[in-house]
Amino acid sequence: MRKEDYFTELNKESKIAEWKEILSRYYSKKRNFKFDIINSALLIIDMQEYFLNPKSHAFLPAARTIIEPIKKIQDFFKKNNRPNFFIQYGLDPELDKNNIMNKWWNDSLSIIDPLYKISPEFEVDKENIIVKNTYDAFSGTNLANILAKSGSTSIMITGVATHLCCETTARNAFNLNFEVFLPIDCIATYTEELHLNSLKAASHGFGIPITSNEILGGKNK
Repeated sequence: MRKEDYFTELNKESKIAEWKEILSRYYSKKRNFKFDIINSALLIIDMQEYFLNPKSHAFLPAARTIIEPIKKIQDFFKKNNRPNFFIQYGLDPELDKNNIMNKWWNDSLSIIDPLYKISPEFEVDKENIIVKNTYDAFSGTNLANILAKSGSTSIMITGVATHLCCETTARNAFNLNFEVFLPIDCIATYTEELHLNSLKAASHGFGIPITSNEILGGKNK
């Protein structure tokens, strides 16, 4: 599938404004959800060399533009002593031989691939890494228990890919009774169409669209 460089440093402000207007048609203003850092946790999903390195066949061009706003949000969570977790995707060549991901993707990411590592552009605490072998960050992991122990009732989902791992995790988080916030300039995927369609569905039924500036300002405008 072709990949678009649809979100860049040059067009990001206009795209954010455009997406906000579109998503406002799907997200009801009657819903009384407000971002509050006090009870929130941050998930940084699959920001690995596999998706961020231009030399990788799985490189997502638009993902480069979300790095800096994610880092700012991560710093914001750290300063407020709120948990932030890196979600790291990869398949074990021995244990995951029959994983459906291998059947769906002919070249699914292996944990022994050098591109498996989280991008060095991020500050990573190894204790805050959750390893998964499918789209959903909750499936087969202890993430839900960790979030419960941290007193988190809402989660902020960032990373890649919007319509796959981010959306799947967001749907499951909603089913687990979390308020789900989706910063639209901190999530990326293959094409703008996939990105927007995923956010439209989320905004209508399970995810609160927000921007990094609104998060850093401490309010949901």
